Amino acid sequence: MQRANRNAFFFSFIVALGGFVFGLDIALISGTIKYIIAEFNLTAFQVGAIVGGSTGLGSIVALLCAGYFCERFGRKNTLLFIAALYLISALWSAFAVSFETLFAARFLGGLAFASLTLASMYIGEIAPPDLRGKLVGLNQMNIVVGIFIAQLLNFYIVTVISSQPAWANWIGLTELTSWRWMLGLEILPALVWFLLLFLIPESPRWLVMNGKKHKAEAVIVKIAPADMVAQQFNQICDNLKGAEHSLSVSEQLGLLFKSRLRIALFIGAGAAMLQSLCGMNAVLGYMPFIFSQVGGGDASAFQQTVWVGAIGLFFTFLALVMIDRMGRRPILLWGSVWAAVSMGVVTYCFAGATYMLSAESVAAFADRIDTSLLAPMFGVEYASDLEFKGALVTHLGSAALGSLQVDLLNTAAHMQGVLVFIGLISFVAAFNFSLGPVMWILFSEIFPTRIRGVAIPVCALVCTLFGGVLVPTLFPWQIEVQGVAVTFLIYTCFCVLGAIFVLKMVPETKGKSLEEIESQLVAVK
Repeated sequence: MQRANRNAFFFSFIVALGGFVFGLDIALISGTIKYIIAEFNLTAFQVGAIVGGSTGLGSIVALLCAGYFCERFGRKNTLLFIAALYLISALWSAFAVSFETLFAARFLGGLAFASLTLASMYIGEIAPPDLRGKLVGLNQMNIVVGIFIAQLLNFYIVTVISSQPAWANWIGLTELTSWRWMLGLEILPALVWFLLLFLIPESPRWLVMNGKKHKAEAVIVKIAPADMVAQQFNQICDNLKGAEHSLSVSEQLGLLFKSRLRIALFIGAGAAMLQSLCGMNAVLGYMPFIFSQVGGGDASAFQQTVWVGAIGLFFTFLALVMIDRMGRRPILLWGSVWAAVSMGVVTYCFAGATYMLSAESVAAFADRIDTSLLAPMFGVEYASDLEFKGALVTHLGSAALGSLQVDLLNTAAHMQGVLVFIGLISFVAAFNFSLGPVMWILFSEIFPTRIRGVAIPVCALVCTLFGGVLVPTLFPWQIEVQGVAVTFLIYTCFCVLGAIFVLKMVPETKGKSLEEIESQLVAVK
């Protein structure tokens, strides 16, 4: 690998470590659900607020400000500030004492989710055209690595608390404190990322936009072959000539909505919306909970989650290898079809599920409830999770049921569990091969440099509204009111719509410079 490409990879990798911290954050919280419900006696809405609503709202606030900060203070300084927010959020989450304080800590972490936007922007601006897909895809790769590591750590903690070795008691790791350990594991990676960010240079395009051409040229020397430095520098300067490069945030927003850039905005916002509504954030945020509805104990659910994470990691790596060979459009199109089929399989399995309790199956809960109250349900087959949960509320009452509902569903479920497992593995593989990495690559490519600092946060805001807030916040409520099968059917439909959108709207950007892509999209009427 040439020195310039090595440097571009090194800087991109450091910035993409924010994706690793993000992945840890969204997966670690999935392991805490059962325990925080018991700790704070949470309702379905409050669970959704902790898992998705808090961070989603924080992301919205951050994205509304991200354009201003990255244009005013630069990409590097904004990333440093974001890394500091991750660190503070992780510390506060681990020591939260109530629903309100945990919500506030998670909200602060949501502010840091803007790192995904800034990483896509920064890497897109320093990466060589022939490597840009792979380097921007590092962000998604690190997200998936973070998710996988978090799933391993959650599984390990659940295994430890089930056996309770002496050293676990000595450090205070018990079932009651396990969720604090899960969330606290984010502290060290956040600190490491913050320190490493001091090693990266500022984006040369931002430096040119702010009249620091000598510094920009010095950065280009590090990331471009010696015989290409002058050409790349001149190309950036020529593209940013005129008054537009010094536009305010409000002026950039006005330019973004003009007809000649509207097609790029439509592609970016459409891709963000459909990627979010396919349900991946619900699957990630509640995976152990979903597997618990299939049947099997806590350890089994967490172990299955680890396998799904491992498969997702492999297909993300495969996407990075193939993205600059196959192109963005084919991967995105066939990945959407693949995701739709996979989610359809999961929907089919839950639609055919039945639920039944027996005196023997509830005996293990005798120390938690009066099992005689459930006697009228023994031997009765319920055709859906909604019917079963309704009967539980009738006989136990919603107040007494609490977190026990998950364990009773686990015990009573009868379905094609292996097929659910395969379907979810297949869906995660499809997402991580296509919808996950390609969206961020498109964001980094389709918008002109002079408005990228506003355009990418706008599309990320759309992604956050739907994927960061709406989907994970509503998921517990949907499961409670609509049932699992209907909820997954909705996600299947959005996967189909995503495939149609890609077929009709998304262009190919493989191997083109940012300036060439801009000319191509501006020419579309």
